[in-house]
Amino acid sequence: MQQLVLGQSLNDMDLIYIGQIAAALVAILTLLGMLVKWVIVKPIKAYIDTMTYAIQPHANGGKSLPDLIEKVDALHLVVQQHLTTSHDTPNYSKCLCESCLTC
Repeated sequence: MQQLVLGQSLNDMDLIYIGQIAAALVAILTLLGMLVKWVIVKPIKAYIDTMTYAIQPHANGGKSLPDLIEKVDALHLVVQQHLTTSHDTPNYSKCLCESCLTC
């Protein structure tokens, strides 16, 4: 192959050769990407899925942790309302919840 010098034009064969090299590099990089996906990413995903499976998926009716947080917040509101209306228990002014409207 001729060496390219500034100011010298490329002929058709040089352009075809450069295109073939570029296509070969794209093919090699694509294969490497597929190899990384199948050899590294897929086993890691399978490991994460194995480690984070639901221990008892039907015990909570299929509900997840955010559902539990909503229930606890609702229970907190009920308890706060109960304390303010039914008991003379002191209501602490410093509440840690963000959803409570009465604190």
